[in-house]
Amino acid sequence: RPTWIPFSSTRSGEGHLSFSLRLMNGDWLTARTSTVYYLGDLIHIEAAVSMSNHMPLKLYIDRCVATLSPDKDSTPRYSIIDYNGCLLDSKAEDSLSTFVLPSGEREMDKLRFDLDAFRFFGDDHSLIFITCHLKVAPVDRRDSRNKACTFQKMQNIWSPLEESSIDVCACCRVGNCATRELRFGSRGRR
Repeated sequence: RPTWIPFSSTRSGEGHLSFSLRLMNGDWLTARTSTVYYLGDLIHIEAAVSMSNHMPLKLYIDRCVATLSPDKDSTPRYSIIDYNGCLLDSKAEDSLSTFVLPSGEREMDKLRFDLDAFRFFGDDHSLIFITCHLKVAPVDRRDSRNKACTFQKMQNIWSPLEESSIDVCACCRVGNCATRELRFGSRGRR
């Protein structure tokens, strides 16, 4: 279930951000009416944010997890996206999962990805819940915490959805994309 979180900043304190996740048709123009998928199908997922009265912001997906219940912390649990935007499912052997630019250019208020339909191994449940943590960042802030990276199996590398002069996806290889300030910031001074 998509949620909205009020955004506050020293630059902008008015309005709200409204986040959403939608299942889309293959043309990325219309929402899909059916929620039924078969193994081998691609699930087209669009994350979006509605912004009003804000400085320019760009949408990112920090993480997405699939579970058999609405509780994102339940088990079994499968991490689809993690580490601030690494599409982990794209690394799976038979996966075609990828971040997508349907119009060839990134829209700041949308982020889209294809996900291979799957089932949990050894489980016959037909209903899967996908929970994602979405965020926005200033348009010019592209770093290891604000990215959309897909694993390219042929080249054996992580690559960003958008061209970047820095290797924002390098941390996907090691599975740790926290910045030094965030890892040590809460421990206080020695």
